[in-house]
Amino acid sequence: MTLSLRNTLTRQIEPVSPVRSGRVGMYSCGPTVYRYAHIGNLRTFLLADFIRRVLLCHGLDVLHVQNITDVGHMRDERFDRGEDRMLVAAGLENRTPAEIADAYEATFHADEAVVNILPANVFPRATEHIDEMLDIAERLVDLGHAYFSDDGNVYYSVSSFPEYGRLSGNTLADLRAGHRGEIETDKRDPADFALWKAAGEGRMLKWPTKRWGDGFPGWHLECSAMALRWLGERFDIHTGGIDNVFPHHEDEIAQSAPLVGGPPPEV
Repeated sequence: MTLSLRNTLTRQIEPVSPVRSGRVGMYSCGPTVYRYAHIGNLRTFLLADFIRRVLLCHGLDVLHVQNITDVGHMRDERFDRGEDRMLVAAGLENRTPAEIADAYEATFHADEAVVNILPANVFPRATEHIDEMLDIAERLVDLGHAYFSDDGNVYYSVSSFPEYGRLSGNTLADLRAGHRGEIETDKRDPADFALWKAAGEGRMLKWPTKRWGDGFPGWHLECSAMALRWLGERFDIHTGGIDNVFPHHEDEIAQSAPLVGGPPPEV
């Protein structure tokens, strides 16, 4: 059986060749559970479901992991003021972040069932993988790919990863000219992105660390941690919306590659 997919990294149609014979590891960027999913969200998950069904039809085992983002999703760093979408929704609806996550995760699963999407094998929640995220951030700092800023934040240094921008086609020159916001004046380079953010006064969602004090994870770090935890250092298929190619998927590659021996293979 041969299944070919377009590889966003190489921009080529390539066959899927499982890392482990007979079994496909598949990670899908899941919902941020602070509101109802819309039809465009479900279209993304329908594509992942279609790929999975084709693999199953041809007798392959599929371990499908789809994360649930319930903290730290700040899509545009230009507008980061210490809150994330979960906290905004909690304030608007007068509920706790956990209540918001529980409610909208339940409606997400119900919506997937309505359109006959197979449930993923694992639905890891970001808040349940903070230890794995901290481990990645600490290792990246120790390897020289990230740094602790004067304001208590941990940033990934994009200049430390020569292949940064390959997935999306962005260049560092373009990013430095203003693609990323420059609100965070403690960055060494405007193109750098947050792995861990210092918790501001009164922030509800925060976790203690030995090295950096109380804080919370950056959105990109979450998916790398959950993918490594459930699928290992190498897996076969990563799906997500085209709007996630940059910065989310680009940043996932940059922060995972130094820990697993390089970016994803081309074939």
